Formats: sequence, structure tokens, C-alpha cells
Amino acid sequence: MEQTTMDSLETQLPSSTESPLLARAFLRTTLETWKLDGFGQITELLASELVSNVVVHVGSPMTLRISRQPSAIRVDVEDPSGELPELRHPGIDDEHGRGVLFVSELANDWGAERTEHGKTVWFEIDTSTATAEAHES
Repeated sequence: MEQTTMDSLETQLPSSTESPLLARAFLRTTLETWKLDGFGQITELLASELVSNVVVHVGSPMTLRISRQPSAIRVDVEDPSGELPELRHPGIDDEHGRGVLFVSELANDWGAERTEHGKTVWFEIDTSTATAEAHES
């Protein structure tokens, strides 16, 4: 694990069926350290989807980064492919194609950009809204 700043951590993941599990463990530990573990379930689910997409569609090692902003958590997954993910609306019988849809529906914001070395797919979770909702109920 490489620490870039106190508010941003990253790790390298192989292209392996174990990578989503490794990503979840990395994020869980980071969020617990930041006292933001209440956001772990959704953050881990969405990151697992993005990491799984790299394993299935790219087949190359990737970088997973999480950063803490004043009122949000941002997760980036970087890989060497320049092909951007597609937001699909699969039919009820389709077995695949829901990962980006989950991210689109459950994250407060998300996107994908081509970079000099491939692409970055990211999402953000608004911690101020979610914290307020959690404490109001």
C-alpha cells in the first residue's frame, strides 16, 4: 500500500478474481481508519463493480485510490485501457452489464476519463448528506 497523503491512499491490484476482495479489504481498512466505516458497504460494493470490470474487460493490473474530501469520499480505479465503460440497461434475463448501472444509480456522482496511460473510472459518495440521513433516522 502506498500512501500519497493523509487524505488519499492507493494500492495496486492484480488482474485476478481475488482483486474485488482485495479492494474491499483495502477500502474497509481505510474507511475505519478515517472513522468513515459507515460508508463501507456502499463504497465497497461500487468499487468491487469497477475492479471486476477491469478484471473481466481489460485483464491488466490496476490502481485503486480512495480520497477523503471535506464532504465526500472519492474512489478512482485506473487501468491501461483507453476504452471507456458503457452505461447499459440490461434486460431482466441478461447475466452481465449491471456494474456501471449500479455505480450510476448508487453514487452521488461518477465518471470516466481517458488518461495518458489508459483511463480512470471514479465515483463519489456524499458523506455530509449520508451522515445527516443516518443520524436523523
